Amino acid sequence: MLNFNTVPVFEQIPLIHTVNEDDELLLISPDTEWYRILKLFQWQDYREIAAKYYDALYHFNKSQEKPQSNHRDFEQKDQAAQRLLFSRATMDKTAPVLHLEEYKESFIRTISPLSIAPGITPNRLGGKKPKCFFALFKSFIGVSLMGFAPEPEKVYLLLTSNLSFARVCGFIPKGEDEQYWFKYIPSLRKLEQFDQIMTDYGLWSKSKWDEVRQNIEKGVIKKENELVGDTTHYYAFSGFETLTFQNEKGKEKTKSQSKVTKSCHCDNKEKCQHPWKLTDDGAGTIVKAHNKYIWGHKASILGFPLQGIPLDAIAVTDAATFDGKTFLPHVKSLFEHLPEVQPWIDRVLYDSACDSKPLKDKFKKELNVDLKASFNPRRKKAVTVNLPRGMKKVTACGNVVCNADFEMDYRGIRYGAEKFIYRAPVDENDISVCTTCEYKNTCCPTATEGRVVEISFDILPHIDTQEPPMSKRFKAIMIRRPSVERMIKRLKCDLSDDRLKKRGNNSFQAYLDKTMIAFHILLRR
Repeated sequence: MLNFNTVPVFEQIPLIHTVNEDDELLLISPDTEWYRILKLFQWQDYREIAAKYYDALYHFNKSQEKPQSNHRDFEQKDQAAQRLLFSRATMDKTAPVLHLEEYKESFIRTISPLSIAPGITPNRLGGKKPKCFFALFKSFIGVSLMGFAPEPEKVYLLLTSNLSFARVCGFIPKGEDEQYWFKYIPSLRKLEQFDQIMTDYGLWSKSKWDEVRQNIEKGVIKKENELVGDTTHYYAFSGFETLTFQNEKGKEKTKSQSKVTKSCHCDNKEKCQHPWKLTDDGAGTIVKAHNKYIWGHKASILGFPLQGIPLDAIAVTDAATFDGKTFLPHVKSLFEHLPEVQPWIDRVLYDSACDSKPLKDKFKKELNVDLKASFNPRRKKAVTVNLPRGMKKVTACGNVVCNADFEMDYRGIRYGAEKFIYRAPVDENDISVCTTCEYKNTCCPTATEGRVVEISFDILPHIDTQEPPMSKRFKAIMIRRPSVERMIKRLKCDLSDDRLKKRGNNSFQAYLDKTMIAFHILLRR
């Protein structure tokens, strides 16, 4: 018996070809790269994802027919709030720091990738013909390429208000009295369903890794021996409440947490046995500066510093987590998904949150990678006593300032004498500033080439003598670290928005995945 699902599909040459003048102008305009990407979309690369989506859609529709039973023992709302509080990553040391990718896969593979194409969807025995995956996928990615948040509400708005965008995605407008047709612009509910299925079944995540891997294989992403990382925040679409609890020492503490609710439709939720859950799991209070707090979600970003290309963006399980705890598990996760990248990496860069010797030792022991982090003096104060003649202070970062307020240039170390060596700087004419200094007679009256100062290791015991932060080599390495800020700007500002419209870490991770997909598609252009 012939299986029609395995028969390759060929594109039918249209008998009538309609040319829209607006579309032709968009195609040649230098400001509409999004249109050219969608017009020349390489749909053959997404057949595998499309087949999995149609199978997931069928499984999703079948699962909605069965009643969901997820009851637990009766629990008071206050008790549930305390239970959920102590299960967070900032309270439970065994909880994972990064969002774990746990997706639904309980469906049987029935659709062949070769049997589908744009405008050609699989047939089922019952129900309406589904909307075309390729058109729906292009709609979400196209919105991100245009600089908007890739959320169903924004996609629906642009599909219904921008006919050129709808046509290039593969949809046409629907009249008021016309019957259902799979090529008509989908409703908001259908767009929300597509986004939910792609999120719950891990298809956004799979597509993201396919895009990154494809760019590596095609040479779009060049080999580098360094990785750079950082975290960024997104404003949460939720509120919070302040809970009081007792810590390990029995002292009362307060902590902000998302409110608890139930997803059931029972009339009396206080008495029913459905489980309580957080309305916005993953959201937390993020400390940005002194007395500056943000209620939001946190994402960890990894990428190549020289090219400024993000390789991964992952949601942090609890946004209140300290940044230094996210870096090592994120690098491990990246190496698991992209094992071909691991042999390239010799060094990773981060800010002062990772300036910890135990953490550096873990990177070396577990991944054989050197961790370089911006120096963190950890509340050390400047030294102003027992200094060499003419010196005003030694900062906590190891910089020496003289009485004339010149910062001395770091020159090296004498390990035998256990001293750091500094020398007076030179002016624009390459002449030492000591030559015309008013303190020369009391500071260095006999020096002909400027003052040389030696600072004992004892004055700066917190400075790593093997790699002092004052050295030119260390500064040359760390100058590449801020490139991660440009990656964050491209993902958070250029291709999306920093204010979320959905709740929960699953939705937040899908939001990050969609912007990553759009970035790497754009990168190939």
